[in-house]
Amino acid sequence: SVSDEAAALIEPLSVGLWACERAEIKPGSRVLIAGAGPIGIIAAQAARAFGATEIYITDIAEDRLAFALEHGATHALNAKTDSVEGLDVDAFIDASGAPQAVRSGIKAVGPAGRVILVGLGADDLELPVSHIQNREIWLSGVFRYTNTWPLAIQLIADGKVDLDILVTGKFALAESEEALKAGKQAGQLKAVVYPGR
Repeated sequence: SVSDEAAALIEPLSVGLWACERAEIKPGSRVLIAGAGPIGIIAAQAARAFGATEIYITDIAEDRLAFALEHGATHALNAKTDSVEGLDVDAFIDASGAPQAVRSGIKAVGPAGRVILVGLGADDLELPVSHIQNREIWLSGVFRYTNTWPLAIQLIADGKVDLDILVTGKFALAESEEALKAGKQAGQLKAVVYPGR
């Protein structure tokens, strides 16, 4: 069974699943995710469902880091104070779009690792090219997804991914403007609008 709230979030889950597929996350993988917003937390849950055993997540907001630890991540690091360089993870998924997070995340990737850029940031980005070349790192962007909805629905129904925890606001259709504003407030993740409410 899938709740209405979870059904409303199947699309962002599909993005997280596709990022994990492109990152080739498998049992025993070590993963770093930058950004503990909805997509980052979804990616952490997806990575765990794919069998990752170590899931590091970074953000600058302590409340989001604490939330991520409760819902998928195994380690939380404050991007302002904690370094990720040298973690030698198998995969890095950027869900922040922050140029510094991308650069430091790439430096955390081990030999033959994979980097997936999900977060939308600047059009141009300075990258540590020698690190990418020397470690033969594979880098790809993710904007959409392919054939992930059946897996998304199954993971929700099996309880391997919990999207209900991301819904921090519920609004009637007449309150749509408030719902859009709520998503930008501290402590908020996803708002759901109910047309019949």
